[in-house]
Amino acid sequence: MTNYKRIVILFLMVFATFTLLSCDFFKSNTTTTEATSTTIITTTTSDQSTSITITTTDWTTSESTLTTTTIPTTTYDTTAGGTITTTTTTTQTTTTTTTTATTTYSNEARIEITVPSNLVYEINEQVDFTGMVVTFFDAQDNSQILNETDYQVSGVDTETYGQKTITVTYGNYEAYFTIQVNLPSYYWNAMNKSGNTLFLALRTIVNSGFSGVSYGDARYILDETDMDPNNTANLIQVYSGASVTGVWYCPTTNDCNWNREHVWPQNRLPVSASNSVINMASDLQNLKPASASLNSSRGDKYYDWTTTTVSYEPRDEVKGDLARILLYMIVMYDELSLVDGSPNPDNLEMGLFSVLLEWNAFDPVDDFERNRNEVIYSYQHNRNPFIDYPEFADLIWGE
Repeated sequence: MTNYKRIVILFLMVFATFTLLSCDFFKSNTTTTEATSTTIITTTTSDQSTSITITTTDWTTSESTLTTTTIPTTTYDTTAGGTITTTTTTTQTTTTTTTTATTTYSNEARIEITVPSNLVYEINEQVDFTGMVVTFFDAQDNSQILNETDYQVSGVDTETYGQKTITVTYGNYEAYFTIQVNLPSYYWNAMNKSGNTLFLALRTIVNSGFSGVSYGDARYILDETDMDPNNTANLIQVYSGASVTGVWYCPTTNDCNWNREHVWPQNRLPVSASNSVINMASDLQNLKPASASLNSSRGDKYYDWTTTTVSYEPRDEVKGDLARILLYMIVMYDELSLVDGSPNPDNLEMGLFSVLLEWNAFDPVDDFERNRNEVIYSYQHNRNPFIDYPEFADLIWGE
């Protein structure tokens, strides 16, 4: 090899070492805790060419993220009569980081975590700690792998979505790692949204795949959606709470054993209800079984905390149910609106909006309501998002 080639190789190796010492270039945008970079320098030499390839591992971070590192690869070609030509190519490598920061020390002692294999969950899914290793290091850096009974784990919450911090405690020592709790795939488009952005995302979701049933079909579905869990042959009437036979029976016209109540009153809708028609008036989410007398006395009154000539107060046990139905209706149908004051039927208004938001918190979702949502989904292929996630109301309309 000529002295010229040796000089070139030596220069490249020095340049590579200098670049690695300036390792900020290789860091990801995520918060770093400790550099655990590994460098591999490979040099090959022949009469035809000389090349140097440099690769590095990613840095350990305080969360598990998918990062992309760009690695330059430069080849020096001396095949053209001793003339050096330079070409530069770029390759990409993807690394998932799995180590978290150690946050408490005592006399230089600490605990460190190798995080579990699974860090992504859906709401209400049980966290799996398979693969997690907790190691104690004393002041002399001697290590001991702890048993599961030696430490405590707190912050395990999958009831709401978002990033959750899980804390591992051993005596006076703590370390942390994060998991991501996601909404089910039906609601993915609603993730990390709020206000009108979330409102419009939910509108797209509940309308996508929607396949309505006729108003006539509802006569033979509401006995399933509102079935009495203690007597499956019966249904629960919404306003009275009475358990009556679920069989649709009308001995005479307009004299049925129960009625199909429009929670958003029919005369506040832009369409009429007809047994053979599928439209807004036949949406199962807005229909509840009710006694004929209470259906009549409620009429088209808006909901409030008191019953007057213009307002109606339902029993406490269904205040939240009715509120979430009306919230669904303004998401599903852009013609409708909820207001405070005196809702105008000509403007397709219903209310009272502030009261309904109060009722959403006052009467939480129960198993009866959840089952109703599942049954309706099986028929018309959409869900009431405020039953699945009542907190959506605060994210959209909260202060």
